[in-house]
This record gives sequence, structure tokens and C-alpha cells, in this order.
Amino acid sequence: MKMKKAISAVLAGVLALSALPISAMSASAAEGAYALGDVDMDGVITGHDAAVVSRYLHMDNTLLNADQLALADVNGDGVVDQADADWIHENEEKSLGAVWENRASTTTLFYQLYYLAHLGVGNHFTVSNDAGSLDEAFETFQMPALEYHLMDFDGDGKVTLDDLTITSCYIGYKYTGRDVDFDGRYDYEMDMFVDIDPIDCSVIDK
Repeated sequence: MKMKKAISAVLAGVLALSALPISAMSASAAEGAYALGDVDMDGVITGHDAAVVSRYLHMDNTLLNADQLALADVNGDGVVDQADADWIHENEEKSLGAVWENRASTTTLFYQLYYLAHLGVGNHFTVSNDAGSLDEAFETFQMPALEYHLMDFDGDGKVTLDDLTITSCYIGYKYTGRDVDFDGRYDYEMDMFVDIDPIDCSVIDK
């Protein structure tokens, strides 16, 4: 008799939990599992978190789900806005593109290109916080979420040829001393580079 009561109590608890809205359960779980500002939920506050919030504000207001919006509202005022994006950018532990060093470099381009080449021949990756190193990813096809996100320069959640092109342009301008800060925009689009002084590649007469 006691066993039946215990089983009934457990079943009642399970049914009560199943009746809760999924969004309510997942939102509280996300807030508990990830630090405020870790919008992409890879365990580290990075330039990619600032980029996705920036893209949400300036390009795509459907980009973030309820869990991500809760994590993006770092000042707790109930609104995700530029102040939140700025705070995330100021507190990032790794900058966008820093898959190997502490900055975007030609190594970033190599991994983007290698990843896209694999996709081009039909190899698909599972992006996961539990994946091994970035080098192992090309043998196991388990891509670490942190490095994957750091390769996503436009902040749309996917690594594509656009990211490769934008990263090439970003590195080219950055390494020649051009200012690639765009007044609170932490995601990048090719159009944003148009107004920068072009790199002078002319041949100098000797």
C-alpha cells in the first residue's frame, strides 16, 4: 500500500511538471546554467555574444529566443538594448575570431575555410559544448561550440562564406591600422567596411 502511494506521488509530480509551459522551465534552466551575458550558451562570454545581441538590435529582431533574451538582459531592466550589448562587449573573455590566439588572425581564416570545405564535400558537424578541441573536430565532426561561435563574424549563428569574406576584410584592415570599430556594432557586415579608407595597394615608383 505504501509503495502504491509513493508511486502515485511520483507520478503526480511528473504530471505537474509536464503541465508547466516549456518556455518557463527552459528559461529558468538557462538562467541558472549560464552566466548573464553568455547569450550563445557556450559557457564563456565572448565577442560573439556581443555580436548576436548587436545583430538582434540592428538586423534581425527574431534572432534571439526567450532563453537568450533573458541572458542578454544583463542589467535586468526587462529590455535588451545597446547598454546590454556594450556591457557584454566590455566584459568579453575572448574577442570575436580568437579561435587560437587572443585575436582574429589568419588562423581564424584557416579554420573557417577548412570547415566550409568539409561542408562543401558533404561532411556535417554537430556543434556542442561537450565536443573536444577544434583540431579534433575535423576527425570526429563534433565542433566545439565556443570556437564555432568565434568564427561567426556576422553573428547570425552560422559559419558561412559571408563570415570568411568578412573576416578576411576585418583582418586586412585591422592589421594595416584601420579603425574597424563601428559605434556600438559588434557584428560585422561587408557594407560596414565601405566607408573605411581603402588600403593603398599601388606600386610605388622607385
